Amino acid sequence: MTARSRRFAIALFSASITAVGFAQAPVLDVKMGLWEITSTVNLGGQMPFDTSKMAPEQKAQMEAAMKGAMGAHTSVEKTCMTKEKFEKSSFMTTTPGMNCKQTISTNTRSTLEASVACTGTGEMTMQMHLEAESSTAVKGTMKGTASAAGKTLTSDGTMSGKWLGADCGNTK
Repeated sequence: MTARSRRFAIALFSASITAVGFAQAPVLDVKMGLWEITSTVNLGGQMPFDTSKMAPEQKAQMEAAMKGAMGAHTSVEKTCMTKEKFEKSSFMTTTPGMNCKQTISTNTRSTLEASVACTGTGEMTMQMHLEAESSTAVKGTMKGTASAAGKTLTSDGTMSGKWLGADCGNTK
């Protein structure tokens, strides 16, 4: 998976979880501090990038990279969750060329369900479900599509997170 396609996939999954914070602060009962997040994203369809203006060799490289990005990919990352990040996340609202509407359907101490619909340079929709199994463990699912340049990318993802401690050290 190329770095660019990996960032796109992670952004799609992250957007589904963090975008909802702008519309309404989540009330999930989780601890702030250092978290380890394991996520698996399964990409299908075509990457929504316009390759028509690329040189033939660039287009072939891009298509090969995109082909390698398809399928399921798992990542494990550490992140520092602060109260400010948790309450004020606005990932989708700052996406250039996109206008997004976020809707939270469930916002309790144990469950957060939301959808996001974006239009602009393309179209993107996401639905997510996040559960706080305890204050130190979360799990979630996401489904999304992104369309642009006549191509549609689909994504399905799962994630689990575990709290590692209150001190984030050098992790941001």
